[in-house]
Amino acid sequence: MAARKKKYPPVILLHGEESFLVNREMEEIESKAIGPGFEDFNKFTFYGKEADPLEVLNQVATRPMMGEPQLVLLKDAGQFKDWNKLERLVKEPVDFTILVIVHPGGKLDGRLKFVKALKELEKKGQGKIFEAKRVYDNKIPDWIVSYVQSLGLKIDHKAAVLMSEYLGTNLESISKEIDKLKIHLKDTKEVTAGLVEEYVGRTRKFTVFELQKALSSGDKKKAARIASVMAQDPKSNPIYMFTGALHNYFSRIYRVHSLKTKTDKSVAKALNLRYDFFGREYLSASKYFNRPRCEKAFEILYRYDLKSKGIDSPPRSEEAQLRGLVSEILHIMPS
Repeated sequence: MAARKKKYPPVILLHGEESFLVNREMEEIESKAIGPGFEDFNKFTFYGKEADPLEVLNQVATRPMMGEPQLVLLKDAGQFKDWNKLERLVKEPVDFTILVIVHPGGKLDGRLKFVKALKELEKKGQGKIFEAKRVYDNKIPDWIVSYVQSLGLKIDHKAAVLMSEYLGTNLESISKEIDKLKIHLKDTKEVTAGLVEEYVGRTRKFTVFELQKALSSGDKKKAARIASVMAQDPKSNPIYMFTGALHNYFSRIYRVHSLKTKTDKSVAKALNLRYDFFGREYLSASKYFNRPRCEKAFEILYRYDLKSKGIDSPPRSEEAQLRGLVSEILHIMPS
C-alpha cells in the first residue's frame, strides 16, 4: 500500500471570496492527499448542479480497492442543493475517504445543518473549514511577499508595493506574473524593485482611469509611474483621447466644489455616476484639486490639445507630450 503524501481529515470545506486561494488549496490537496501511482484510480469528481447526493454518498462510503485514501471532490458547491442528504457524511465520517467541498467566490450558508455539523467535526480534529477571505488592497503587498517566499525567493516591501501598483488586486494575475518573473532571476533568488520595473512594468498596460485614481488619492509617484508606462505606448494612448478624458475628469471635480451636500452618494448622483464609491473618489480628488487648481489644469489641457494639433508649438512626439502634460498637472498638486 502506497503511503499518502500528507494526511488530511475526512471532510474539508474550501470556500471564500478569493477564488484563487480556494482553488490553490484544492490543487494542493489533489497533489498531496493521494499516494503516488493512485491518482487515476482514487480520485472522483462531482459538480454541484448535476451531482446526485446518493451517488456522492455511495462513492464516499465505498472503500477504495487500490490503496487508501480516495479523494472525492464536490466542485461548484454553491450550486448544490441537497445538503441535508449529505449530513451523514459529517456525522459519521469514514477514514478511507477525503471529501473536499469546493465553493470558490462565495461562502456556504452557515445556517445549513451540514455546515454546523462540520464545525463540530472540526473541533474533534476530523474536519477542516478553509475560508479564503478577501485580501484588501492595502494587504496585497504583504500577500506578494508571502507568495514569493513560498517559492523559495526573497522580495523586499518596496518591490512588493511596486508590483501591487502595476498588477492591481487580482491574486491569480499577480501569481502568474511572479511565476514568469522567476524565470528571469537566473542565479539570483531576490526579486528587486529594479527587476519588477524591468519585467513587470514594461508589460503592464494602464488606462487613463487608473491614472485618475492615482491623482484622486494624491499619489504623485504612482501617477508619474503610470504616465511613464502609458507614454511608451502612444498608439494605445493617443494624446487627443488623453486630454479629453482628463478634461472630463477635472470638469467633474470642479462641479463637486459647487455642491452643497458632499457625501459619496450625493456626489455620485450629481455626477451621474453608477456607484457611490466613484463619488468617494471625486470627493478625495477635490481635496487635492481646488477650484484654482482645476482651472490651471484646464489651461494645461487646452495648451496640450493645441500642441497635439501642431498649433503654436514645434512638433513633439506623443510620448513627450503625454509625459509633459502629466508632469505639469502633478506640479500644480499640493506637496
